[in-house]
Amino acid sequence: MSFKKYGLDLLSVVALGIGSIVGAGIFALLGQVIVYAGEWTYLSFAIGGVIAMLCGYSYAKLAGAYPGSGGLTDYFHIAYPKKWMSGTLTIIYWLASAVSVCMMAKSFGIYINDLLPKDIQGALFINSFAVVLIVALGFLNMLSSGDVGKTETVLVAVKLGILVLLIAAAFYGFVSHGASYPVHHLPVSFKQFMTSVGITFFAYAGFGVITNAAADVKNPKLTIARAIYWTLTIVILLYISLAFVVLANMPMASLLKNANTAVALVAEQILGKAGYVLIYGAAIIAFMTGISATFFSIFRISQALAQDGVLPRFYERPFLGKGSWGNLLTIGVTAWATAAFDFSAIVNFSSAAFLVSYLAVFGANWLLREKTKANPPLVIGGFLMMLFVLVGFLFSLS
Repeated sequence: MSFKKYGLDLLSVVALGIGSIVGAGIFALLGQVIVYAGEWTYLSFAIGGVIAMLCGYSYAKLAGAYPGSGGLTDYFHIAYPKKWMSGTLTIIYWLASAVSVCMMAKSFGIYINDLLPKDIQGALFINSFAVVLIVALGFLNMLSSGDVGKTETVLVAVKLGILVLLIAAAFYGFVSHGASYPVHHLPVSFKQFMTSVGITFFAYAGFGVITNAAADVKNPKLTIARAIYWTLTIVILLYISLAFVVLANMPMASLLKNANTAVALVAEQILGKAGYVLIYGAAIIAFMTGISATFFSIFRISQALAQDGVLPRFYERPFLGKGSWGNLLTIGVTAWATAAFDFSAIVNFSSAAFLVSYLAVFGANWLLREKTKANPPLVIGGFLMMLFVLVGFLFSLS
């Protein structure tokens, strides 16, 4: 995929970021976080959001100083001169992004499977729909040579419009009818809470794709920073609002049973069958835009790694349209992993990998702070917070 020179404006880059983030984070992970954190869900999303914003600060500083299309790949290459280190860190991030595609595709399969008659639902249909989506969007990303920004902006606007409608209806009903907020008596241990924080950060992690557009915008130092902060602010408010909508309208017993489709069930309860259909439509758009935006990132990263000699040269050898043979392999392996692993394993691996990768972003900003003009307390504070979350998350998985 390629853009014409300076083919993206601030709105298009924000749409690209939201499209990458608001997918599984809303339609699958929200219920998972509530199951782990109960009424501590708000705090979990707030902590994850603060850490993401601090990480976004480092990303913005790096993108302003080094406005290339490689994004994180460029930062690691410059900050960590030894190829084995920069290459390893970039591959970890690349794998984390690829696994996030697996999760979004798996979530898509779960939602579509839920629409089928009960007697034929199952893992076969979940995996089949997921694999078809990966292959279709992977090939579309290789074939596309136009400006994806306008399309992404329209799709993200539709998706956000549906979610805002649900939130507004829920708040109106809660206030006007004097609805009582259900008490969720769910014991939450420190281990469970740290698991939820690790997952909530993963729900924000897609914002890194914004820096891959640095070479395609005017004044990247200002535009990329604004895009990151606007994107994360919108998503933080969206997550916390939707957490309230679900917690205020769904008993814990139902949440435990229907965690992956909690938002759709609440929409049906508030808006009727039309709400259920709308949320399913928004979910399908979310998974498609999220996977498309992530493919945009990992295809560019793999090309940069191939040019740097970290990945084999066939990752930049032309195959189809703007794609490469390496892109084809990435699509195939991603499709296989989606079918081979269950949802929880995919989420846990990707969460840990993103935490490690983004710790390295703080490290890169610190090492390059004379060039990036970063504020040391913000970099150190963000690094320590993320390190604490990573250690706690790994502990929670043991």
